[in-house]
Amino acid sequence: MKLSNAARILAVALAAYIVCDILLTPPAGLETRDPAKVTGLGYAVLGLLFVGLALGIVALVLLFRNSRRAPIVAIVAAVLYLPAFLAEQAGRFSALRPPIAIERVEWVQAVVAVIAIGLSFWLLRSGMAPPNASPHLD
Repeated sequence: MKLSNAARILAVALAAYIVCDILLTPPAGLETRDPAKVTGLGYAVLGLLFVGLALGIVALVLLFRNSRRAPIVAIVAAVLYLPAFLAEQAGRFSALRPPIAIERVEWVQAVVAVIAIGLSFWLLRSGMAPPNASPHLD
């Protein structure tokens, strides 16, 4: 289960991605907007956001299982955040402006997503993606 330095950094980026994604949800307490004011596009990108969260968790598990698929799943997870970010920045997510805390978390998560994408491509291009422990486990 020993990870390369790049894989360790990707694991930290995925953990930060997951934490930011959770902070964007109403149970975290930062999101105070009325859910009735979310637009149709907002609901669509919200679905993508939660799929990205699930894939981020899967990518982290795959990374610790030394799967070669981990960087690919991490790229997909990070890319799925970007439509929500862009919809929010364009003012199309909700009829209400986001709270300042949500704006800050969104920007942090956008940076983390770009870092995760870059690290994942770096792992894939350099051939440093962890080898499979067993061909039957992946």
